[in-house]
Amino acid sequence: NDDDDDDDTEAKPGNFLHNNNKGRGYCSFLVQHSQEVLEDLLTSRLPMVHLPVKESDSKDDNSTATMKVNYGPALWLFFGKNYNSNESLLGRPEHTDSVTHDGTFHYQLSGTKIWRLRPTAELMEQNESSPSNKKRKVEESESDKEASNHHIEVECKEGDILLLNTRLWWHSTIIPSQDDPCISYARDIYFSEKKHDCENEQQSNRESSMTNVDGTWATEAIEADTILFTEHNMPDIELPRVQLRTEMASFLDNTASEGPNCQLVELEDDEGGTFMAVVTLRDIREGEFFTLLESDDEEESGDEDCSEEALEEEE
Repeated sequence: NDDDDDDDTEAKPGNFLHNNNKGRGYCSFLVQHSQEVLEDLLTSRLPMVHLPVKESDSKDDNSTATMKVNYGPALWLFFGKNYNSNESLLGRPEHTDSVTHDGTFHYQLSGTKIWRLRPTAELMEQNESSPSNKKRKVEESESDKEASNHHIEVECKEGDILLLNTRLWWHSTIIPSQDDPCISYARDIYFSEKKHDCENEQQSNRESSMTNVDGTWATEAIEADTILFTEHNMPDIELPRVQLRTEMASFLDNTASEGPNCQLVELEDDEGGTFMAVVTLRDIREGEFFTLLESDDEEESGDEDCSEEALEEEE
């Protein structure tokens, strides 16, 4: 939140969202714990809660056609203010989401939001292997690396819908200067009913595990047994510690079913000394968040961070 309001009012989400607040900022939150609130929003307050498809040309068909998909258990809301400013406001920085669903639709309820998108390496590989691209020749100047670094800008205005797989596309958002608040909401979708049913079995007791937080992720695919950090070069970050086969890092949908992808180990240097390091437990996909295997001692003590200070303490 980049709130520039000079009032002495305490910075609280409710104050920022209030109509009288002219602060400058961006926030997002989830509706998931109250089924009553979620149902009220979906049934009577939001203009569109199901993905529409092209309506039938038949005059006898008066029904509104919707896409046959399954939806995730939560509703995402995004709220930005950038009133009378001389510059655009950055929303979330570029990232991918570690998720298992097939995509998310975003409905622009008010104002304007600009999306900056570029494909991940995984998406580029999928595109190359698709049957439609078997016969297409790609010139050397249009290499995968150049293509993956090219951004697409999509301007969403009131009433626009953007359908996006946020795991396969690097994405960031920009809030241009405008007189109206920038408000949008989103729902996760599943095209495969079988896949969705499987997800429900695994996540039926985990709805509260979804939270809206930032994490540290892989910018490229990483092989198992790779040293990510040592106590000598550990960046200023915290990695969530999670247990095997449990309800895990709250913001990681697919990592929760696969287990933690890193562990803290003691290694020996060339001089016979030892040092602590974070090493990958398995292959990590591009865009997947890093999670650390929790030891039995940490489980008992409730310690849940992995930072530079934590590495030093392990020594």
